[in-house]
Amino acid sequence: MKKTLKKTITLLGLLSIAEKINFYKIQFQNRNKKKKFILQNPTIKLPPDFYLYETFGLNYDKYYYGGKETAEWIFNHLKKHINLKKTKVLDWGCGPARILRHVPNIIKDSTIFGSDYNKEYVDWCTKNIPNIIVKKNNLAPQLSFNDNYFNVIYSISIFTHLSEKMHHEWMRELNRVSKKDAVLFITTHGNASKSRLSPQEQINFDKGLFVEHNYKVEGNRLYASYQPKKFFKNLSISNGFTILEHIERGIINGKPTQDIWIIKKTENVLVKKEF
Repeated sequence: MKKTLKKTITLLGLLSIAEKINFYKIQFQNRNKKKKFILQNPTIKLPPDFYLYETFGLNYDKYYYGGKETAEWIFNHLKKHINLKKTKVLDWGCGPARILRHVPNIIKDSTIFGSDYNKEYVDWCTKNIPNIIVKKNNLAPQLSFNDNYFNVIYSISIFTHLSEKMHHEWMRELNRVSKKDAVLFITTHGNASKSRLSPQEQINFDKGLFVEHNYKVEGNRLYASYQPKKFFKNLSISNGFTILEHIERGIINGKPTQDIWIIKKTENVLVKKEF
């Protein structure tokens, strides 16, 4: 029902208007929570409300303290596979730094980078978050980093908003900027998210076929893509990575959670440079 409603609203050209109305409604509902957060945390800089709404939701405690927990969670997984001392780390698709702002306090003596295709997020991070370097990328590759540059790359719910074509292009690009034996932490929509698919889409998903809901432009949070295990495994291997871990997290607190893929670069894949 919800999926059908979204499609109908999209066809009528009203989705952007509906999103704006929903944002103002949620912003009004959370106005006192924001005042309380600022009063209790006067030194913490918050992104504009719409940035939070677009990327995570208007929950200020979850944005800041939940972002810290997520950063710790990511690097607790990564440290099993790579030495995290004096590393170069990239948050690909960093948004308004929900996770990125905490990384310098988790990994000492390392160089921390972020990258995002939204210029407003990049500008906000650059002006407000110390000890990181954030660069703008486009929806399609390339990143403005040298070959074989990063030891660690993490990407939380970025592939979940990209087309199949962009999956292949970005995986090649992540290979290009990764050092040999670099480790990547990536989340995708796996089996736990199948309930969001139509019966025919579920059949295709079970066959290992990529599924997408293109209600808005690619990259937007309302553009959703779903990655079966077979698809993402083949995507990784064909682009010079080996699979270290695939963790299906299932349903948690009644909500589907994204799969975790931890992969390691084992070979270079030739990418044509354009920058």
